[in-house]
Amino acid sequence: MLSQLCERNKTIRNESGYRIRLEEIRFDQIDLKWGNYTTPHEQRLSFPAEKPAVISHFRLSDPGRMGEGRARRISEKPQRIAERQFVVYRAPAVSYELYVPPTKEKDCSFFELMLSESFFEHLYTAESEFLLRFRDASSGNTPSLDFTAPMTPDMYAIIQDMRHSPYSGHLKGLFLEAKAIELFLLQVKQLDQQDQKPGSKLKPADVERLYAIRDFITIHFDQHFTITDLARKAGINQMKLKNGFRELFGTTVFGCLSDTRMNKAKQLLVEEKLFVGEVSDRIGYKHPHHFSAAFKRKFGVLPGDLLK
Repeated sequence: MLSQLCERNKTIRNESGYRIRLEEIRFDQIDLKWGNYTTPHEQRLSFPAEKPAVISHFRLSDPGRMGEGRARRISEKPQRIAERQFVVYRAPAVSYELYVPPTKEKDCSFFELMLSESFFEHLYTAESEFLLRFRDASSGNTPSLDFTAPMTPDMYAIIQDMRHSPYSGHLKGLFLEAKAIELFLLQVKQLDQQDQKPGSKLKPADVERLYAIRDFITIHFDQHFTITDLARKAGINQMKLKNGFRELFGTTVFGCLSDTRMNKAKQLLVEEKLFVGEVSDRIGYKHPHHFSAAFKRKFGVLPGDLLK
């Protein structure tokens, strides 16, 4: 039986300009936390001890250059946890200090999923290479590139769904627990796939171009473009674009486009209550019936069913 949800929003400021806004939901053995912060100056912040947990930290947005500007515990070595990546690590029940570098003009934002050790053990299986390595690794107690991977569009969608749950009370708790497990399993899948990949031949410049193309797709999802168009825009050949995209993000270029469109469509239907034809046009489909078919393939229901 799930315990009652504990939900709270809070804003923390200090005299040197640091400000962080937090949305937290706690229940049973799962904690969810959305945050965005900004600071004009380097900060060293103290935090009290919390319960031991397995933490998944998702770097949603960071105006700094890729790999820079990540808040980290003072005891950690610097790690290149970039925007649109996640890392899984253990947090022991000890007090700690956090180093936060100056941010740019825009806020940095993140999401954290915290699972109790006993809940993690419930999910553990030796069938996963990542879980095997994580359970036994000494580096699991601090954020490490060993357990870092790119976020996928489905991860963004689940994080958004949890933030805007359609339920309340006990049903909300059930919904959030199911979504938290789904999100963690997507991480397991992503890290297992990463373990199976041969050494990457992508150069840092290619990685940066591929991230830029993914950003372009997620912003301009309502437009029509070809692989040739995107390769020309990225400044790389088509084969490197297609293979590099699959290696880096675990999906195809047009798989990313489709996921982005469907997740945006779901948001427009559920949150803005737009009609199916309006949504179809908004996300770049010429024919509503083509949109409806794609939506059902993705979510298992017709878009009109969400309006009833």
